[in-house]
Amino acid sequence: MVRLSAPLSRFAMAVQDKSNAPLKIVALGSSSTAGTGASKPSRSYPARLEGELRQIWPGRKVRVVNAGVGGQLARHMVARLDKDVLSKKPQLVLWQTGVNDAIRQVPIDAFKKLLAKGIERLQKAHVDVVLINHQYYPKFKKLKNGFRYIAAMRDIAQRYSVPVLQRFKIMQHLLASNQLTTKTMLSRDQFHLNDNSYGCLGKVFAQSLRSATEPRRKDMMVEPALAGQRL
Repeated sequence: MVRLSAPLSRFAMAVQDKSNAPLKIVALGSSSTAGTGASKPSRSYPARLEGELRQIWPGRKVRVVNAGVGGQLARHMVARLDKDVLSKKPQLVLWQTGVNDAIRQVPIDAFKKLLAKGIERLQKAHVDVVLINHQYYPKFKKLKNGFRYIAAMRDIAQRYSVPVLQRFKIMQHLLASNQLTTKTMLSRDQFHLNDNSYGCLGKVFAQSLRSATEPRRKDMMVEPALAGQRL
């Protein structure tokens, strides 16, 4: 769940660059990127991720730009790629989307085309991409075709060799293993994340990025990233 399924070659090169150039990441998304449900902006997942990465790469200037706008669909995010994302000149974009598209029942084929269009635009600009799928919440099981949107993201990611952070499965695991309950994982609306789960997302994502950018040995053991991570 934690290890990314596709390489981040450009971002890895930036991390390993001996010139110590700044690392810049843009977090693109809707309300769970903007930080709805967090007690303050510094508790959002992009802010928490920035802090975690600065500990992983001490001495490096790391910036995670929060480009989340609540309520947006994939088409809204694609429309602002140039202004809100590429203008920041990132080496990596973390794209959280699909939740609002599923709730508003955007046709799945249209959703897939928008994902493909956005990824193509970013890859053309020589920027690595990680997709972030749905958050788990109690009413998801009542969402029409909810799992089809998750599958659509997986299919497009495979087509373009883009990794997906398995947010849905990670949150399910934390519940199934009794590390969290929906009350301690989600905000009062039982939909958005809270400080605890934003912090967990930032920590897990940092571990994923570290693993994706370090040279791999065949005999290297996989770090049990979720083991004992009570929030």
